[in-house]
Amino acid sequence: MQNLFVILQDVAATTATAVATAPETTPADQSYFSLLLKGGWILLPIFLLSLLSIYIIIDRWLIVNKMGKKDASWLSRVLELILENKRDKALKFALEKPYASGKVIAAGLKEENTTVEEAEEAMQLEARQQISVMENMMNYLGITASIAPMLGFLGTIFGVINIFYGISQSGNLDIPTISDGLYQKMICSGAGLFVGVIAYAGYYILNSRIDKVVLRIDRESNEALKAIRMARKDAETTNQND
Repeated sequence: MQNLFVILQDVAATTATAVATAPETTPADQSYFSLLLKGGWILLPIFLLSLLSIYIIIDRWLIVNKMGKKDASWLSRVLELILENKRDKALKFALEKPYASGKVIAAGLKEENTTVEEAEEAMQLEARQQISVMENMMNYLGITASIAPMLGFLGTIFGVINIFYGISQSGNLDIPTISDGLYQKMICSGAGLFVGVIAYAGYYILNSRIDKVVLRIDRESNEALKAIRMARKDAETTNQND
């Protein structure tokens, strides 16, 4: 216990001496980039994960917005063509836009001689495929949200190792040795957490957006299926009257 007290006294004395003799620094003397470099090589995979996360978030956001855009006039026109028994025109018009709902509705219109149940099954299969397209690469965001903070923690371990290694090499507790290790420790932890937060937030924001699009696909495809049933009943009634 007495030895520990003596060591703490030495650290305090060294700190006071270093602060008293340290030259004044200006913000220009040390840039943010030079501070980041103190994080060591572990920042490279963290940086790559940040680029991957940003790319996936932007790419998925643009694709989901394009596939799930709300277009009431387009839907009403598709339903109108279906009710008028103009299947070919309805199919062509449904595929004119890059909407996921259009591809789902088109799946139910492609086979003229199928039953309504078979058309419904084809629409459900296409809906699952469209959802899979929107969710593509989303798992990488979840992985990044977990791995980036762990890499930051790994950098923290390396920083602590550097502190004790420097102490063992120099034989004394000097401020530069301790501060270099602390720089690496804190910078890696902060960078890992920052990237993890970005990936985590992006994952749940995109998932929320995809859920809304899925509900719209379900609603619009059900409306189209009802229109298909009505159109076929009208066609059967007309054939019987003839």
